Amino acid sequence: MANKVLLSNIDYNSIEHKEDVSIREKLDAIPKFKSFMMNTICALREKYISIEFAGNGIHVTQECLPDLHAHLINVCKTVGYESVPDFSLMWNYYITAGTEGANKPHITAMSGAIDLLNEDELSFLLGHEIGHQACGHKPYHMFLETLYMPLINTVPGGKIWIGLVRSTLLNWYRYSDFTADRIGLLACQDINAALTTMIKMSGMPKKYFSSINVDSFIKQSQEFDEMYSGITGNLINYVSINTAFNPWLVARAAELYRWYKSGDYEHIINSNR
Repeated sequence: MANKVLLSNIDYNSIEHKEDVSIREKLDAIPKFKSFMMNTICALREKYISIEFAGNGIHVTQECLPDLHAHLINVCKTVGYESVPDFSLMWNYYITAGTEGANKPHITAMSGAIDLLNEDELSFLLGHEIGHQACGHKPYHMFLETLYMPLINTVPGGKIWIGLVRSTLLNWYRYSDFTADRIGLLACQDINAALTTMIKMSGMPKKYFSSINVDSFIKQSQEFDEMYSGITGNLINYVSINTAFNPWLVARAAELYRWYKSGDYEHIINSNR
């Protein structure tokens, strides 16, 4: 993590995508929504997650995989996040990671992410997950994910909430990724590393990693943005987390590159030097 600017004065509120904030505010304004989400859905999921975490995967600690543990600590320090989450690995060769839990979060990364990403790319991936935590996204993520689980049928009033908030949460989900990508970039502090992570996640074969063309991917993302910006929001409404694995990476790249070029990224870095 050498040469990284430690962002001790970071203001997460100023980093959040405006639609991320706007949609959450609308959801929170629905009577009883937030109390149902926190006191019922999140409480049930937290109990399940604690059991699953205890019995699944390899826990990354100071004693087990200390280099990876130190890497996560350094990412947290870089983006000014004080509470280091639990961290574990599971066997799968997708390049991905996810965070579970709102009160006691833990990150689970796939083995493929560790093997196929370099240090800066892994910092982007972990920083993205820290971003979701820092910006308070996880209760909403857990609520949305629960809407697709049998668990929702056992919760009094659960089916009613499916009709009330599912499409809104699906719309919001991708905007939450836009916000988290910004914090991922602040973690790795290298726009090329952020974009090569997305390129690898998009399907670049390992044998071509040495010839990744970032400029070509930027062009693809900008062309997507120009062609479909008017209808992307409507399309996102219909994207289910069950039917697409890390979807909209090209759209995410376009949004992240736009934010990077806006000067906001440079302002945050320079204000913390």
